[in-house]
Amino acid sequence: MEVPRITVHELKAMMDKGESMTILDVRQSSAYSTSSKKIKGAIYLDPNNEDAIMEVVKTLDKNSPIITYCT
Repeated sequence: MEVPRITVHELKAMMDKGESMTILDVRQSSAYSTSSKKIKGAIYLDPNNEDAIMEVVKTLDKNSPIITYCT
């Protein structure tokens, strides 16, 4: 299954329009904690924490775009 990609500009346009979406920041904890760049409203999800992933997945709106951000 191919996963669609969007550009930073497309994401910004969606955010500027107030479109409903969930943004998951799934960078490694070291990359997340040392970065000064964070997307406002994004949910940080440690990719190594399976329990946390399962809890967040249960709450996701499957009718709204889910955007993941990683490096």
